[in-house]
Amino acid sequence: MPLKPKTVTCDCGHTFTAKRDRNWCERCANAVYYHEKDKNKFKRYNIYVVCAFVAVVTFLTYIFIELIATPIMTLRMPQ
Repeated sequence: MPLKPKTVTCDCGHTFTAKRDRNWCERCANAVYYHEKDKNKFKRYNIYVVCAFVAVVTFLTYIFIELIATPIMTLRMPQ
């Protein structure tokens, strides 16, 4: 469902007509949203993705240390 044309202003001061939920500013190449709530939703989504990525990396590091590094470090070298 197309949106009604609306004049939006980017943070850089560039004003243009938007017909979609998210447009790109031609002057500074930042995202400009039709509704202000979509801008906040995008910020929350980015925080969620970063937290999920950090959690996965932390879990993989833990698994590597517990299952691979610790057993190798406890092996004694034959003399």
